[in-house]
Amino acid sequence: MNTSGFNQPSYGNTPNLDNPSGDNSKRLLTIAGIAIAVLLGLSIFLLIQTYRKGQQLEANKLELNEQKQAFAELDQKYNDAVAQLEQQKGLNAQLDEKINQQLQQLEQQKSQIETLIRENRDYRSAMGRFESQKKQYLAEIERLKAEVGVLTEKNTQLTQEVSTLSSSLSETRSRLAEESSAKAALISEKSQLESERKVLSRKVDIASAIRVKDINVKPVDVRSSGKEKNKTRASKVDKLSICFTTEPNEVAEAGEEVFYIAVIDPTGATLAIESLGSGITKDKRQEQDFRYTTTATCQYNNGETNVCGAWQPGQNFIKGTYNVKIFNKGFLVGTASFNLK
Repeated sequence: MNTSGFNQPSYGNTPNLDNPSGDNSKRLLTIAGIAIAVLLGLSIFLLIQTYRKGQQLEANKLELNEQKQAFAELDQKYNDAVAQLEQQKGLNAQLDEKINQQLQQLEQQKSQIETLIRENRDYRSAMGRFESQKKQYLAEIERLKAEVGVLTEKNTQLTQEVSTLSSSLSETRSRLAEESSAKAALISEKSQLESERKVLSRKVDIASAIRVKDINVKPVDVRSSGKEKNKTRASKVDKLSICFTTEPNEVAEAGEEVFYIAVIDPTGATLAIESLGSGITKDKRQEQDFRYTTTATCQYNNGETNVCGAWQPGQNFIKGTYNVKIFNKGFLVGTASFNLK
C-alpha cells in the first residue's frame, strides 16, 4: 500500500497541545492570588476590627472601673458624712431635727452625683460641692452646739437661780404660813373678844336702857285759841300727847336721854312724817330697823322723871285701836294702847 498519498502531520504548523494547560494554571494562580489577597485583606480587616473591639472593650472596662471607683469614693464620702453628722446627735431634739434635714439633703446630692457618674458626665465638681456641703453642715452644727452650750449654761444658771428662789420662796411661804397661823389665832382671839365685847356691850346696853311706866296717851282737839281739849272721836282729834315716867336705873349715866316713840294705827302702819321729826332707827334686840313717829327728850338723873312727847300731823286720824311703843338706846322699854271712836 502506498501511503505516500496520506496527509502527514506537520509539526511545524500544528499548535502546541501544552499551552491550554499553562493558561489554566495562570488563571488558577491569578484566582488564587486574588483569593489570597481577599483573604489577606479580610484577615487584616478582621484583625483591625478585633483590635478596635479590644480597644473599645478595654476602654469600657476602664470606664467601668472608673465608675466603680467613683461610686466607691462617693459611698465613702457619703458614709463618712453620715457618720460625722450622726455623732452630733443627742444634744437636744431641735438639733437632732436639724441634722436629719441635713442628712436628707446630702442623700439627695448623692443621688444626683450617682446619675452624673452613670451618664459619664462631670461628677468631680459635684463631688467637691458634696464635700464642701458636708463641711458647711458640720460647721453649722458646731455653731448651733456652741449656742446650745451658751443656752445650757444660762439655763443652768437660771435653774440655780430658780432653785435659790424656790428655796427662798419655800422659806417665805413657811414663814408666811406661821405668821398666817399666828394671825388666824389672833383673829380668832380678836373675834372671840369682839363677840364677848358685843355680848357685854349688849348686856350693858340692855341694862342701861331706861324703862318707862305710866304711859298715858291723850288725844286732844286743839282750838284756834290754842286751848286743848281731850277727845275720843277720831274726827275730832288733832294731836296726841304722850307722857310717861322713867324708872330708876343706876347703870345708866345721868344726862340727856332720847326716847323714840312709835305710834301704830289700826291698819298696822306706823304714823310718820319726815318733816315732823319722824325717822328710822335700829331695834337692837330684833336686830332690824324700825320706823318711829316722834321723839321725847329729858334730863335723866337716874330716878323717876316725867317725860312728854307730842304728835300733831295736821291730818285726820282713823277709828280703831292704836298701839304705842317706846324705845331707849335701841331697846323696847314700854308699850301702851288707846282707842279712837
